[in-house]
Amino acid sequence: MRVLRQAARIPVALCVAGILLVIGIISMAGGGRGVLSPERAGADPAAIAQHHWWVLITSQLIAGSWPALIIAVVATIIVVGWAERTMGGARTVLAFVVTGTIASLVGLGLEYIGSRAGEYWTSSVSALDTLDPLTPIAGTLAWASAGANGIWRRRIRVLLLTGAVAMLLYSGLPSDLYLLVAVGVGLLGGRLTLGRSAIPHWRSSRRERRGLLALVTIVLALGPLLSLAAPVRFGLLAPLGVTMSDATPSGRMPRVGCGNGRFDLNCVNALGHAHLHGVGGTLLSILPLVLMLVGAWGLLAGRRAAVWMLAALGLVQSAVAAWYLGILPATTSAGPPPGRHNAELVVWVAASILVPFAFSLILLAERRSFPVRVARRRALVITGLLAGWALVCVAVALAGSWLLRDQFRPAATWAGLLADLPSRFVPSSFLRSQPLVLHPTSPLANVVVHGAGPLFWVGVIVATVLLLRGTGTAVVAPDAARIRSLLARGSGTLGYMATWAGNSLWTSSNASAGIAYRVVGGVAVTTSDPFGSPAHPGAVLREFVEFCDANAWTPVFYSVHEPVRATLAEAGWSSIEVAEEITVDPRGFSTSGKAMQDVRTSVNRSRRDDLRVRWATWSEMPVRITAQITALSEEWMSSKDLPELGFTLGGLDELRDDDVMLAVVLDTEDRVRAITSWLPIRRDGVLMGRTLDMMRRAPGAPNGVMEFVIAEAMSHFAAEGLVVVSLSGSPLAGAGAERAGAPLAQVLDLLARTLEPLYGFRSLLRFKKKFSPALEPLHLVYRDPVTLPAIGMAVARCYLPTLTVRGLGEILRDRQNR
Repeated sequence: MRVLRQAARIPVALCVAGILLVIGIISMAGGGRGVLSPERAGADPAAIAQHHWWVLITSQLIAGSWPALIIAVVATIIVVGWAERTMGGARTVLAFVVTGTIASLVGLGLEYIGSRAGEYWTSSVSALDTLDPLTPIAGTLAWASAGANGIWRRRIRVLLLTGAVAMLLYSGLPSDLYLLVAVGVGLLGGRLTLGRSAIPHWRSSRRERRGLLALVTIVLALGPLLSLAAPVRFGLLAPLGVTMSDATPSGRMPRVGCGNGRFDLNCVNALGHAHLHGVGGTLLSILPLVLMLVGAWGLLAGRRAAVWMLAALGLVQSAVAAWYLGILPATTSAGPPPGRHNAELVVWVAASILVPFAFSLILLAERRSFPVRVARRRALVITGLLAGWALVCVAVALAGSWLLRDQFRPAATWAGLLADLPSRFVPSSFLRSQPLVLHPTSPLANVVVHGAGPLFWVGVIVATVLLLRGTGTAVVAPDAARIRSLLARGSGTLGYMATWAGNSLWTSSNASAGIAYRVVGGVAVTTSDPFGSPAHPGAVLREFVEFCDANAWTPVFYSVHEPVRATLAEAGWSSIEVAEEITVDPRGFSTSGKAMQDVRTSVNRSRRDDLRVRWATWSEMPVRITAQITALSEEWMSSKDLPELGFTLGGLDELRDDDVMLAVVLDTEDRVRAITSWLPIRRDGVLMGRTLDMMRRAPGAPNGVMEFVIAEAMSHFAAEGLVVVSLSGSPLAGAGAERAGAPLAQVLDLLARTLEPLYGFRSLLRFKKKFSPALEPLHLVYRDPVTLPAIGMAVARCYLPTLTVRGLGEILRDRQNR
């Protein structure tokens, strides 16, 4: 039923997918012949010359192969379906038709003009028939992105633009040009029909710049694979893709154009059409790309070492492209032969050199956005190990070749081995246009020749991972000595939890406010609202976010009240309710009335049993009492399958603070029947209230003892002149309407359901509601929906820092078997 309800929301997408499927099956069944053949239905400049205008539509509805058909149908259901839910069916149809038609018309027009002018690229691709349903799909997505929220709008557009540009640069097929045009038309269409900006705004935080640079790194890493895997390559950077592989058979230059040292288009085109061969050449091509992907991961984590590594790799890549595509061909002949395509050739070569060079400069210019530095000693150790590994690889290559010197042609000599050594680690096509000095003639010699390079690159990748995984040193928080003075100025109901172990303290630049937080997996989770006496709370929040960005952390404001949520919401942040805080004014508290009947009964029963409450701090309590409290807590914990929770839930260690007041229920024999602890709430140095933290009930204690101690607390605090008592919030027990369906809420609800049988958060919330309190929601506020899985895991690890996924699974299985 759920699937049917979802399908009913996307009739246009399903209709388009059905059309693509039917036409695709008919076309495939016809074996590429008839009216649906590529020659009749595909887009090419000849169709424009012959006024076959129907190709503007048919080329967008026919897939060229079964895999392409499957991808197109799935993409239509997912992408066009999302667009339909975002902007409605009518706009979706408009976007699909307009973007596909205009893209084909503009692309074919450019091809036609270029081919008539003799331009090399258009002349090369003019004979290709283009069939690509992904063009209108991408255009529709770009159009609908205007209806998405700010974060997703930017992300969708970055992915579409970078992907389309990469396809055009590295593959260079006509369909890639159509794709880029369709994305541009879609952005403009979204601007006109949905009223949102069509151009992404790049003014962003350092965290967002890190993400953008990591995305560009991924594109540059995967781009060469497009040119290597493509059967034909016409992209501007197709030669760059070839330089990253040993793409010429047996390490020789292609015979056409390059074999005689001529630097012309035949040479570049031959390089562009060459294919990979052998396991060694394949690994030597792919491993540097894997290294770039590892570097992209380091950029996301804010590691400055990743910046230096990728910048160095880009400069080396640029130098190799300059030597291989420029200097070497030019110096092995009298120079480029005259021809009308020489200007285009220069552009091709310049792009192959300048793109990685420019990206390296951009990385270096943005290095301050990557603050996490690896400890100097760790960097030196890993660098030394890598240098040693490189020497081992060189020694193995030389020694192995010398031992097998009779299995090379010509026979290996030390001079020949040294001259041939660079080709073991860099494809020989990088180095010269002549054949290799030594050629292996046996399988074993071939393994020696092609094995040292991949082993070296594997070592580089492993060393890079170890380097980037280092804890590193980042920007540190200011001195935490002012925490208690800040709490005295204004702590809020949950602010005193900032003093607990495991929290870090951040203070504002003017020292007027502080925020307590914990960093788990790169996510900085606050314990509650800012505390102190900030003159401008919004500025404090922005400053803390900048502090997190400087440390490459994802800021998450947890258990914050409405003022903080509202301030962040104005800046575009999202939120969900995670708990409900129970607050009571003790001055007006009474157990009279029907609603308080259960509490009144419990209080009367406890008084008949001669129970009493003793108020004191831990240091003021007799040893016999504190020993019982310790034993009670340990016994309570022994009944739980999970370790004691932390974060916003205090334990025995937190009771020892002299600012924490204990309310201990004793019987006539001074046995501890229950205990509660109360945290201070101060404003301008004056104690204004208390917040309930620990609650423990002794086994065998009379029913209603907890209601009794809380009711007594209200009377005690009213007598002290306090104006607010918070019964705190029950973690993970929020049930606000806004939580329904939110991805993070589902993660937190799963955690709450898992822990409910063990800790009873929701039953605790029901218990606290007995006291006729005011309910105030506590929120989790986050900036980026992409980080929701990491946020959910971080919150779980804050409460259970020592629990592993495996350990939780074992506990749940044990409970099911009982």
